[in-house]
Amino acid sequence: AACGTAAANIYYNQPLLGDFAQQFHVDAGRAGLVATASQVGYGVGLLFFVPLGDLLERRKVVLSLMYTCAVLLIATAAAPSLWTLVIAQLLVGITAMSAQLLIPLAVDLTPPDRRGHTVGVLMAGLLCGLLLARTLGGIVGDHYGWRTMFGLAAGITLLTGLVLQFVLPHRRPTLAMSYGRLMHSLLELIETQPVLRRAAIVSGCSFGAFTAFWTVLSFLMRDHFHRGATEAGLFGIVGLAGALAAPLAGKLSDRRGPAFTVTVAMALSIASFFLMAGWVTIAGLVIGVLLLDLGVQSVQVAAQSEVMALLPDARSRLNTVYMVARFIGGAAGSAAGAIAYTHAGWTGTCAAAVGALIIGMVVHLLSTVAAKKAAGPAGA
Repeated sequence: AACGTAAANIYYNQPLLGDFAQQFHVDAGRAGLVATASQVGYGVGLLFFVPLGDLLERRKVVLSLMYTCAVLLIATAAAPSLWTLVIAQLLVGITAMSAQLLIPLAVDLTPPDRRGHTVGVLMAGLLCGLLLARTLGGIVGDHYGWRTMFGLAAGITLLTGLVLQFVLPHRRPTLAMSYGRLMHSLLELIETQPVLRRAAIVSGCSFGAFTAFWTVLSFLMRDHFHRGATEAGLFGIVGLAGALAAPLAGKLSDRRGPAFTVTVAMALSIASFFLMAGWVTIAGLVIGVLLLDLGVQSVQVAAQSEVMALLPDARSRLNTVYMVARFIGGAAGSAAGAIAYTHAGWTGTCAAAVGALIIGMVVHLLSTVAAKKAAGPAGA
């Protein structure tokens, strides 16, 4: 539940982008900067705060971020201009990554043969928050205005922080080093862990395609179907099927391996965009969203569980590198999707998303083949 609440804070804006464009008199590309800002902020927060989970008690870091994020959501609700809104959402993104501190904590408490399943359960909660944020944002935005939505988000975040203050376990960190040395060690992990590099690139491409779709959906609903934020947000409920499949993806990863799971998931995601580009109806979008969310979330669960298994004493830093790359891809996808839609419509957005997924698939397959070749002589 806490993972879902934290993640939701950077996705309330997506079904409201059309409302931002209308209120501030800007086009889709500029309104899309709000979604891009929250993704960029999330990446920045991941880079500078999540590594602290290996150095400080995670409980204290999580609570500090929760309460700060609640204050920044109130500032978002009061934003008087588009650029103020962009800056406020950037800061919200920076402080909204509590889930990425809670996941390593849960993995620490889990037996090795159950880690994929554990990541899947937490990701199901995170993804329910992510998807239902769009539904809640659309409904509240249509009926009470987008400012009310961000005020409500502040209250939800504050309540979650208060609950966590009473129930989150204390666990002393085992690492002793300076913050500067801690940050430098991120570069060492990138240099020495090929599995981390591959998982980060593939997940970034997958998530970029995902955010391209969700950033543009509100404009597609407005321009093609003449529907508002409520209808755009309701697609979040459709995506819940993919979110609830996350634990199953974790079990599949435990049994068949992450490489197999990622290959199948990337193929599903590519198929979803071909379907949605060629069948631009509500039914086509519903089926496409089911396939897309199932594919993207399966990539996330398989890749993240594989990364978490690499170095037990560096799980927060491993998660930092992985998630920063993922949200760099997400920010790029939000921007590319909005720009492609402005210049080439829905077909252009789908083409940009498929391009990102193909890049990720090629990197995944080449890295998997290379890993098998390298393991052959060692095994012999």
